[in-house]
Amino acid sequence: MKLTVESRNPQSFEDLLAGRCGSAVSLEAELLLPQPQAPRGGDPPPAVIVAPGSGGLGRSHRMHAQRLVEAGIAACVVDPFSGRGVAETISDQKRLSFAASTYDVLAAARMLRAAETLPAGTVDATRVGAIGYSRGGIAVLLAASSQLAQAVLGEGGALKAVYGAWPWCGYQFQNALTAPTAVRFAVAEIDDWVAPVQAWAGAMRATNPKVSLRLFRDCRHGFGYDDAVAHLPQAVKAFNAPIVYLNDTGVFLDWYSGEPLHGADDTFWEHTAARWLERGVTVGAEAGQYEMFIADMVGFFSAELSG
Repeated sequence: MKLTVESRNPQSFEDLLAGRCGSAVSLEAELLLPQPQAPRGGDPPPAVIVAPGSGGLGRSHRMHAQRLVEAGIAACVVDPFSGRGVAETISDQKRLSFAASTYDVLAAARMLRAAETLPAGTVDATRVGAIGYSRGGIAVLLAASSQLAQAVLGEGGALKAVYGAWPWCGYQFQNALTAPTAVRFAVAEIDDWVAPVQAWAGAMRATNPKVSLRLFRDCRHGFGYDDAVAHLPQAVKAFNAPIVYLNDTGVFLDWYSGEPLHGADDTFWEHTAARWLERGVTVGAEAGQYEMFIADMVGFFSAELSG
């Protein structure tokens, strides 16, 4: 089923939370539905939003969506780039703000829940989750943040479950509030694109017991894709840069003083992080890693969206 996600283009999280969400943009999406005989009786199935990473929508995302469908879960695959005239952000992450990527996830959730969007009973609006990869990983994790979920979806509108696959975690809310959303981090042990994320998971657990982290042994960035190991020389990264924290109004906090930096955005932080910027990463899967990822991902959503 072809759908349209009506999203926006906020330049920063500060703008998003202040209601300055930028220009409107229509994104293409596809909703894959389980067959009626899929497990869950006659009830509408839950749904999972699929948010691609910096390389854009690819074959593996559709393969993951199909595996969810086989488990009785609808999958809404969103193309965040084509509607904006963007091919990829691997070589330049500033082509699309991280706030806009997060808004895309929340806009897709709003679309799936809207009575006028889908025929009644197509999906269960109370059981909507999201999976994101790398750039998309931080988008779904931030979409689980109470500050942003409430701003876009309203009180009580939190996503049911999110799965961050090899997520970049350079932006985090100082108050890591994600309850009642179930959160899963899928972390690659030898990832050379994004830094370890245990600290963010630990901060979330302080107020949300439904936060879990799986460290995948001997795995690289993108190990859950059905792609051979490859080197991406153009990929930009800031592997050792400090985490950038946001206050509850989405304002970035200065690394050194902790003072709010009103008006700071992705461009500001890339300039500030210049001393840590490098290019070149290794991505892809070795034998058995794809299926290991699928088992963990499908198992998580089957458990957390079951009722």
